[in-house]
Amino acid sequence: MVSSDGPPAGWNSGSGIDVRAEALDVLSDVRQWRLADARWQAVEQVLIAMDAAVHADDPDALMAATADLELAGPLRLTRIGAIPVGPPTQPVRDRLNRLVYSLGGTVPQQQREPEDPGADDAGVSRR
Repeated sequence: MVSSDGPPAGWNSGSGIDVRAEALDVLSDVRQWRLADARWQAVEQVLIAMDAAVHADDPDALMAATADLELAGPLRLTRIGAIPVGPPTQPVRDRLNRLVYSLGGTVPQQQREPEDPGADDAGVSRR
């Protein structure tokens, strides 16, 4: 079981460190991916499998799910007229953040955008 302080103790030595490091490396790449909605749904399922592997204290299952995640990533070639792609969906970002935290990684702080694009100019006169 994963404690609130990070991964299980057995993951902090030997091959457990390597598996965690590889998983965290791929998870950090996911934030930059641009995929179609259907592909994001597939990524979400792999993240669920990775989370289950961490909670089951199963490095082999995590290693297999990490390989699946790498394969779910963006293709090198994009066809003309291909399906529109976008950044990770909110459910994927949430799962991603929880999984990174469970593995003992850090979740980058999101920059907050002002709700009103002109909010920073509130004190400026527009004559």
